Amino acid sequence: MKAPICEVCLKTDGILCPADEKKLQEGIISELDVKVARLLYRLIDDADMEFKKAVEAGDLIVIMVGEGDVPITIGKGGKNIKALTRELGKRIRVIEAAEVKGTEDVKKLATDLLYPASVFGVNVVYKPGGGTYYKVLVLRRDRKKLPAKEDVLESILSQIVGSEVKINFI
Repeated sequence: MKAPICEVCLKTDGILCPADEKKLQEGIISELDVKVARLLYRLIDDADMEFKKAVEAGDLIVIMVGEGDVPITIGKGGKNIKALTRELGKRIRVIEAAEVKGTEDVKKLATDLLYPASVFGVNVVYKPGGGTYYKVLVLRRDRKKLPAKEDVLESILSQIVGSEVKINFI
């Protein structure tokens, strides 16, 4: 299993090695990343999968994994997700991590995160004073299908994308 911390740190609870401690201090990784990486290692250490990052807002934690690693992370019958939910005390969503280079990447992330609600499109909105944000368009009839509250989902998407994201219903 590949993770943002080394294998020695994955195996030990408590302290981190100097290199991983430096990553934590510089904000490259978070406490949540360390906690989730260690839990995933205990659950699926022998699997060929990559854990990239964990993002949290409200009562939802989003775990971002490498391409094609979502089924491995969820586990047979959802057993890994159930264990993570018990340990972390929050609801879990697993999505594929993607390098955000444009609206298509934001649309893929939003589609994965907002499922079963369908994403109609993503627009870049230019603010009058300068700057931009992404507007994710969701069909109004799918409002009740959102996996969490709008503000929680906006916060998580904003953290992942690294730019402000708003959800609008059409």
